[in-house]
Amino acid sequence: MPSISIILPVYNVAPYLEACLDSLVAQTYQDFDVIAVNDGSQDGSLAILEAYQAKLPQLRVISQQNQGLSAARNTGLKHVSGKYLYFLDSDDYLQHDMLARCFALAEQEQLDLVKFDAEPFTEDGVMTTNPYDSSAVLQEDKIYTQKEWLVAQHKHYNSPVWLFFIRTALVLNNKMTFVDNLLHEDEIFTPQLFTKVERVMYIRQTFFKRRYRKGSIMQNNIYYSRASYDSKKRVIRLLDKEKSMVNTSAAKRFLSQRRNILYMDSLSYDKALQVKIAMHPFVRWPLMARVWIRKRRR
Repeated sequence: MPSISIILPVYNVAPYLEACLDSLVAQTYQDFDVIAVNDGSQDGSLAILEAYQAKLPQLRVISQQNQGLSAARNTGLKHVSGKYLYFLDSDDYLQHDMLARCFALAEQEQLDLVKFDAEPFTEDGVMTTNPYDSSAVLQEDKIYTQKEWLVAQHKHYNSPVWLFFIRTALVLNNKMTFVDNLLHEDEIFTPQLFTKVERVMYIRQTFFKRRYRKGSIMQNNIYYSRASYDSKKRVIRLLDKEKSMVNTSAAKRFLSQRRNILYMDSLSYDKALQVKIAMHPFVRWPLMARVWIRKRRR
């Protein structure tokens, strides 16, 4: 049994997959397995995975028909065996000492969760703003209780699961899975995770290198994406359900905050949609005609 299981969903990422896999080959700590779930790729990603099994013998490849990111991660969860769990996206990559640092800290302090930072970049270079930097809010060398951790999240919250090194039992014992057919799936999974942890620490290192590529889901603005809007409305309902199941006031406040933020996003989309409808020729011109007629009658 490896110390760490890495779940790697793969779908049509051939131009970026080698960089991701190379970052695993280069890890200074090698007691891990990789569960690569090929989610119906049609661009040569599967061939790359199979070729890397010689360089990375702990790489297992599971192929399935395309079902989406949540389903691919859930397939991976059925095969984890490591004491710790990490979700890696296949178009991104890791700093070479990420697994070593996180594993050593988690073992030494008996942690449920290790949080670290990410460095976003585009094909043109590193981005000037970094929404994944928690250094202004979180303290290194501090063991956070659940209450302290949730209070800190009110000041700076990140939902992506690739920012967290997780004790596997926390996920499996609570029967946690990702919601199928849902964009922003981390917006419900991560809050659920946070309300179950007891000991958390933060490492001020950009262990994760986050690639922003044109056309990706997260590049589409919520104001113009109906699918994103509908998914966030589903997450709001799921957060309400989760809130009814937690026992502590800190957990309830945290879930309420997350729900309210997503609700405000929804209101912004509704307003933008109303403006878009109002500017449509079939709506705008009759309105203008009525205004013109009223003026003529005066």
